[in-house]
Order: sequence, then C-alpha cells, then structure tokens
Amino acid sequence: MKKLLLVVPFAMFLMQVVAAQQAPLSVDRPAEPNMLFDDDGGKVQIVPADLAPAAPKTFHGGAVMSSVQQVSIFLGSGWGDAQVRGRQRGLSDMAGSGTADLSEVRSRKIKTMRAAPQVDDFSDLSKTLNDLDIQRRLDQMLKSNAIPVPNASTVFVVFLAPGTTLSLGGTKAGVDFAAYHNVVHLDAGEVRYVVVPFHADAQKHATAAARAFAEAALNPTGQGWF
Repeated sequence: MKKLLLVVPFAMFLMQVVAAQQAPLSVDRPAEPNMLFDDDGGKVQIVPADLAPAAPKTFHGGAVMSSVQQVSIFLGSGWGDAQVRGRQRGLSDMAGSGTADLSEVRSRKIKTMRAAPQVDDFSDLSKTLNDLDIQRRLDQMLKSNAIPVPNASTVFVVFLAPGTTLSLGGTKAGVDFAAYHNVVHLDAGEVRYVVVPFHADAQKHATAAARAFAEAALNPTGQGWF
C-alpha cells in the first residue's frame, strides 16, 4: 500500500513536467502597458502590432526631450527597389511633411525640428535581426561617420526594408509590435533610436513610425510620459 501511495504522486509529477514542456512559452513582460524586455533585459516601449490607441499618458518625473530631430536610416537591400523606395519621401521627415500626427509632442512644448538628411544602407540582411544587432549597426555607422554624431535632439529612426525579419527579446515584429524605441550608451554618447519594421500597408507603416518617434521624444529614458 505504501508503494502505491508513492507511485501516484510521482506519476502526477511526471504528467505536470510533460505538460509544462508542451505548453507554449510565454513572454516575460514588464507591468507597464506597451512595454517589452529587450535582448539584454532592459525595458522598451513598443507600438502594438494592431496599432491600438494608447491610454492617456501620465508623467513619471523623468526626462522629456525639449526638441527632437529625426535622422532616418533606411536599412536593408529591399529599399533598392524603385517601388518601395518611393515610400521614403513620406517617412524621412515626419515633422516637416505634415502627414504624421505629432500633436502630442507639440502639446508638451517639444520643438519638432526639420529632419536631417536621410541615410541609405542597402546591406543584405538575410538573418533575423534583434535589438543588439541594431545597436551594433548604429555603433558601426557612427564610427565610420556614416551618420552624424547625436546631440540632445537626435532620434535615429531605422526603417527596415521589406523581407527583413526582426525579433525583440523573444517577440516578433508584426506579431507582438509594429515599432519600438530604445536608448543605448555608445562611444558617441547617449543614442536614442526608433526601429520600424516594414509594413505592406503604407498608412499603417507611417502611423507606427510616427507614434514610436513621438514616444521617443516624450519618454526618452523610460520615466517620462507614458
């Protein structure tokens, strides 16, 4: 009888282990809405994949940019296609084009400056990129003077070409997020950047980019408006 009592709990334990192994892995997320953990464990603010409206923002006492200037980087060989490249015009200067909704930025008295000249990098990006790859690419481009040294107003906006796949801390672009912004400290100083995966729908593509750009200005280091 004692042997039977021991076997039953052990069998139940084995069933729990098998069930846990078969269950889909869940992504560990911060408590704040529209936040994910990046590839080295930091919090990143995302634009949700369905572009659901964000709740009204509250101020958390941290830094907010006083002015913001877009520096666009069109990254990936897919931007070499003439039809796709035509989309760059509306994306490369969101503040100046008037097509992006940056009203929330202006309502917080953040000056929107005219964009710096865009940078094209038509490298062949065949593997799945993650956020650390983006940071390394920015570091390389800064060291080679391909992009300007950032100042207090700079936000680099990395537009990924069609066919380029991206993950962020185990989540997938287009499934878990439509864009995001982050900050990294490199030899060039504090680098604020937005990453925008390609979207077949031009309007949704522009909306995701504008929202991430605005949130980079409102919440540059994670304790501003969100």
